Amino acid sequence: MVLYRENVPEELFLFPRRKKSLLGSIYLGQVEKVSENIGAAFVRISGDQRVYLPLSDSSFALYKTRKKNTVLRPGDELLVQIEKEAMKSKLPRAAARLRLPGKYLVLTAEGPFLNFSRRLAPEEKKRLRKIFERESSPFGIIARTNAGEAPEEELQKELRGMKVSMEHILTQGICRPWGTCLYQSAPDWIQEFSRIPLRSLDRIVTDDPEVMEELDRCLAASERTPLSVELYRDSLLPLYRLYSLEALTDSLLCEKVWMKSGGFLVIQQTEAFAAIDVNTGKYDGKKNAEDTVFLINQEAAAEAARQIRLRQLSGVILIDFINMKREEFRRSLLSQMKQLTAEDPVKTAVIDLTPLDIMEITRQKERRSLKEQLALLSAGEREEDSHGTDSI
Repeated sequence: MVLYRENVPEELFLFPRRKKSLLGSIYLGQVEKVSENIGAAFVRISGDQRVYLPLSDSSFALYKTRKKNTVLRPGDELLVQIEKEAMKSKLPRAAARLRLPGKYLVLTAEGPFLNFSRRLAPEEKKRLRKIFERESSPFGIIARTNAGEAPEEELQKELRGMKVSMEHILTQGICRPWGTCLYQSAPDWIQEFSRIPLRSLDRIVTDDPEVMEELDRCLAASERTPLSVELYRDSLLPLYRLYSLEALTDSLLCEKVWMKSGGFLVIQQTEAFAAIDVNTGKYDGKKNAEDTVFLINQEAAAEAARQIRLRQLSGVILIDFINMKREEFRRSLLSQMKQLTAEDPVKTAVIDLTPLDIMEITRQKERRSLKEQLALLSAGEREEDSHGTDSI
C-alpha cells in the first residue's frame, strides 16, 4: 500500500499475503519467566510463540485467577495484547492494557474516559463530546480523526458493537485455557487504512478484487464524498509497474537521496539509531552562503521527514544539518520540522537542535523498518526472529 500526496509517495507499507500479523491480537498467555533485571516477563501465547511484557504494565493486567497483588510469577495466566511486532532478535512486545480499534473509535479496557485525536478540530471535538457523554460506558473511548466526519448513528453503532466485543473478551478470557486467541486483529492493510483520515483521500486504486470488496464495505457507511474507488485491470501493465513501485522500493534501499536543489542526504541505519547527513552537493545558488545553507537545510528537512515515513525509521533519529550561524534560521528550521512531524501518524517528537546543528528526533517503534521488511520478504517471508532469544 502506497499513500501519495500530490503524486509524490509519502508512505509505503508491505503486507505479506500468506502471513497474518500478531499486532493487535489478544491472547490468554502464561508467564514463563520473569526477569527483574530487565523489567520484563516472558509470556507464552502458543506452543511456539513467546512475547515479552514490561513489568511496569503488569499492574493493568486481567488475570485468569484473581491475584491479591500484582507481582507476576511463572505460571500466572493473564490477558495480553500484541503491541509491537518482532524486530530483529527481539520478541514481539505485549501490553496488558487492552484496546479494540475501530473505524472511528478506539475502545480501551481502562476507563471511563474520553480522549480525542490531535488532528480533530475544536468544533469536531465539541460535537463528539456531546455524543459520547450520552453513552454510558465503563470503558475508555478515543475518538480517531475519521470520527470528525462520521454521522452520529454510525458512531453509536460502532461504540455499542465494540462494547459487546470487549465485554465478551473480558468475560471469556478468565475461563479459557491459556494459548487461546480471544481477539484476532484485522489484516494489516485494513488497520493502516483505518488510521488514514478519509477527508485526506481523493482516489483509491487497487488491482485486488478482495481488497476492493473490503474497501466498499469500509466506505459504505461514510458520508465522505467524492471519493473515487477503482479496480484496476490491465494484464499488460500491472499496477505496480504503472506506479513504478519496484523503482520506489529500490530507491528507498539507497543511502544517498538527491534533492532538487542539487544537495543530497545520506541515510544510514544502525542498531542504535538512524543517521541522516545533509550535504550541499551540486547546489550552485546565487544567494550568500548563509542564505544558501538555510535553503538547503529547509529542503533537507522536508525530504528527511518524507524519507523517515517511507523507510519507516523509528527509535532515535539524528539529522546532521549544515551548520548555521544565525539563530533565527536555527529556530525556523526547528519549527519547520515540528510542523512536518506533526503530520506523521506515528508518534514523533522533535527533541532539540544542538549547537552543532544536529537535530534529535524520536519516533515510536511500531513496525520493522522498510529495509528489514524487504529483507524478510526476499528470504521467503521467514520470520527468523519469531522464536528469538530472551531479548527485548
